[in-house]
Amino acid sequence: MKILTATVLMAAMLQPVTALGETEWMGGARQWSVGYASDSPPYCRLLWESEIGKSMEFRQSATETLWLVSKNSWDIPAGTKTEVTLTDRNVTKAVAAEFFDKNTLRLWPVGSKGSGGLKKIIKNSFSGTPDVQLTFAGDEGDWTLPLSRVDQLYPTYRKCLKRLEAGGKPKQDSETSKPF
Repeated sequence: MKILTATVLMAAMLQPVTALGETEWMGGARQWSVGYASDSPPYCRLLWESEIGKSMEFRQSATETLWLVSKNSWDIPAGTKTEVTLTDRNVTKAVAAEFFDKNTLRLWPVGSKGSGGLKKIIKNSFSGTPDVQLTFAGDEGDWTLPLSRVDQLYPTYRKCLKRLEAGGKPKQDSETSKPF
């Protein structure tokens, strides 16, 4: 009975959501999920959930790309600015971070040095990028972002980006769909 209940709950969670401001989850694997958010403007979400209250998310719209780092127990004061150090096997780089909401920091906020490289980080994550360690300026322990586990979601993420380009309308596969 427990397995059936879990299966029904999982199926319900994977159903498309169409209300404005909601996310339609398109796929997931190994703590990573891809979703289409119908906010204004709409954006694609590449979300990692640690299952212990930590998450990291890349959001890509037609005009902007964000990297968000969240923890349920944080209480970040509005206006906070700090720094986070990113380390992979080749490079260590300090990046600006600032308040996004009370539980979330935005890495590489608008106008910060190197923020144009976010799309490249997302793209490279689908081609076997090593995990990235985040070291916070405060007393938060280091985090490891498991980018090495996201590669199989590339087709789903590309599908989401194509949907953004098409104005948010998902392609249909029905008796009335057309190839033109």
